[in-house]
Amino acid sequence: MPKEFTIAVCGSARVGKSTLVNALCGKQRNDILANDNASSMEYSITIYDTPGIESWTEQHVQSYFSKIMEQSKPLCMIYCASPGSFARLDQLQWLIDNCIKSNIFCAFVCTNKYSGGTERRAQVLKDFHSLLTGYHGMTRDEGNIKYYGNVALCTAVNSIVYEDREFGVRKEVEGINELIFGILTSLKDDKIVGWCYTVADNQSFWVTMQSQLIKFFEISQQAVTKFFNERGKDIVESVIPLILSVLKR
Repeated sequence: MPKEFTIAVCGSARVGKSTLVNALCGKQRNDILANDNASSMEYSITIYDTPGIESWTEQHVQSYFSKIMEQSKPLCMIYCASPGSFARLDQLQWLIDNCIKSNIFCAFVCTNKYSGGTERRAQVLKDFHSLLTGYHGMTRDEGNIKYYGNVALCTAVNSIVYEDREFGVRKEVEGINELIFGILTSLKDDKIVGWCYTVADNQSFWVTMQSQLIKFFEISQQAVTKFFNERGKDIVESVIPLILSVLKR
């Protein structure tokens, strides 16, 4: 029976939760599902793409997230807000409290970072920072990601190409690989492997972040480079056994 992992994706409606999930997983979902299940012989991954919660009461938030917790403790909780949207800090307070108590890592993401302008994006990140420092001081700032110990991180991403033809502006996908790696390096033990399976189809991540992955897993660069070059699209199937061997050392 496969080991089961879940990931909870929360936030207001129309902030790009599903688009972010597509970008993270490296595959397109054509509909919005309550959960998206992918499995291998050893691991089963379920992503809960929650309904928009901006109008929910605290009781509704608690009830919904508690059901997810009862079914399976998520390996991480991803909260999304976009420039121009608002983060319900009262709801976030309860979510963070429960995630910390249950040892669930939190990733706070400003999605669609270019859609609302610099000031609005900065406000979303400021709200995240203000909330998170109440739990843990910021420990580092790398790759446009702020880390708060082993509790949480926050960042801004562009999940799909943003284009404003009127002003001649085009912004490519940005920050996704760094976010995946940030979550990866913040998890522990078999949660790392669960996250690797979650992003198994994201070839951009595995290729672009090759050197960082080699360093993180402390695997021989020559051996891993050979796997990357020889196996192509089957790269994850080759790398995960090596990851497992490192974790068991």
